[in-house]
Amino acid sequence: MIRILKALAKAFTPQRCAYCDDVIFPQDLMCEECAASLPRIEGEICTRCGREKDECSCDGEKYYSMLAAPFYYEGVVRKGLHIFKFRHGQQNSGAYCLEMAETFSERFAAEDFDYIVGVPMTKKSIRKRGYNQVRLLAKGLSECVNIPYREDVLIKLYETRPQHGISYLFRKGNLTGVFDVGNSDAVRGKKILLCDDISTSGETFNECAKMLWLNGAEKVCCICLALTKSKKKDK
Repeated sequence: MIRILKALAKAFTPQRCAYCDDVIFPQDLMCEECAASLPRIEGEICTRCGREKDECSCDGEKYYSMLAAPFYYEGVVRKGLHIFKFRHGQQNSGAYCLEMAETFSERFAAEDFDYIVGVPMTKKSIRKRGYNQVRLLAKGLSECVNIPYREDVLIKLYETRPQHGISYLFRKGNLTGVFDVGNSDAVRGKKILLCDDISTSGETFNECAKMLWLNGAEKVCCICLALTKSKKKDK
């Protein structure tokens, strides 16, 4: 019965572009206009911060080895992620996971990860939103690249202000002590791929990676759908 209801819902619900939300053909994931204007990260790329060389923002101590993303957080990607996170756009996760899987194949082909873990949200945040968008991405990416997904590893202890809402200088302090490891045995000696939706300064990834490293992880790399451009000018 559930499968029948899902099929009926799909039949009467038009397919929409994962970025601008316009109605598109059922077999497509995005419209032609968005496909032509996606702000892809390409050319010579810094493997540490994931940005093009002229946007490299590497500085300070990092507990992760590499960071990669298919897009910059601007234009139609910014619009799509806003729908995904704040307007119940869970259906867009499939298109995003395919883009992340392509980036994974390009940047992490030589890596042998034990599993993928998403940057955690608090239970309060998940209840408020109605779903965990990072879990959708991490689990979907796991299925695309055939690497196990685990959600019993990292936990977020309390709420924080959104990273994009505060200045570069205060982002690190905003996250200090926020994350913890809920299963040390699952971390020790493992190579872990951390997944998130957006990365601004990289501090969220860094704090999560630090806790994994302190609990014995052998290596931590990071992947997300989009990166903001360099924030050095905010310093």
